[in-house]
Order: sequence, then C-alpha cells, then structure tokens
Amino acid sequence: MNSSKGRATPVAQSNPATTARPLAARMIDDVEVEIEAFVGNARMTVAELNSLVADSVVTLDAALNQAVELRLNGVAVAHGELVAVGDKFGVRLTELAA
Repeated sequence: MNSSKGRATPVAQSNPATTARPLAARMIDDVEVEIEAFVGNARMTVAELNSLVADSVVTLDAALNQAVELRLNGVAVAHGELVAVGDKFGVRLTELAA
C-alpha cells in the first residue's frame, strides 16, 4: 500500500481474488471508514484531571513495546507497531483480526 495524505491506498496490481468477489461485496469498496489507533488507558480522579496543565504528562498503562490496537467502530481489527511515516505516525500491521 502507498500512503498519501494520511490515507492508505492499495498499490496498483491485478488480483484475481478481488475481481472474483461478488458484485455486492465490491459495491462497498469505495465506502470510507475511520480507523482509530489506540495506545493505552489512564485512570485518574476528577481532581487530578482538573489539575492538568500544559506540559503535564499523563502516564498510560501501556508498555513502550506494546502493540497499538487499530479499531473500527470501537472493535479491534488489527494490531501493529508505531512507525514514523515522514513527519507523521503510522502503524506497521503485525496481526489482523480473524
């Protein structure tokens, strides 16, 4: 896949599996969805939340080497590792949901 303007686009190639898909399945190929990258959680009291200021650091429950979870409508669809893509973040997929 190529990345352009933060969007993943498939590399142009002929794939017999794609052309053999039923029409109903191919009709939704151009529907855009939003994927979220989930890194970790933090728990704090309301008082701690209210005391946050610029330059505060919120510690997440995730280890530095923990996989990032990609979610579609709140459902995990893949896991991967954070990578740099130019001056933006990307996720190198290591596992897809079954």
